[in-house]
Amino acid sequence: MTRITNVDQVLIILRAQLERASRNRKKAASAAPKRDRARQGPLERVQQLAAAEGLSETEIGGALIESLLLEEFGPALANDPQFLRVTQEVKRLMREDEASALLLKQAITQLGVAR
Repeated sequence: MTRITNVDQVLIILRAQLERASRNRKKAASAAPKRDRARQGPLERVQQLAAAEGLSETEIGGALIESLLLEEFGPALANDPQFLRVTQEVKRLMREDEASALLLKQAITQLGVAR
């Protein structure tokens, strides 16, 4: 049996989000008005954040990872110190793992906010 690590779980979530974003982008092309911030998904929030503030690719990747983890585990954890440590560790692991780093870079490029 293959063991699924935390990094693997984050990659699975990231892939699912990218697939959803691709489907949503096609639907949105025909266009509804902008949703309010509370109803936006993590990908839309990261896109707006990156466009508005001109963040580096590393910062955009970190924001994307945090958004995906918060969406998965709930916004109530946003200010929990343990959750912040977990997100920092996930970011570190993804930067160190070549396949994860490449996937994250591709996700940022797909979002259209790459630097």
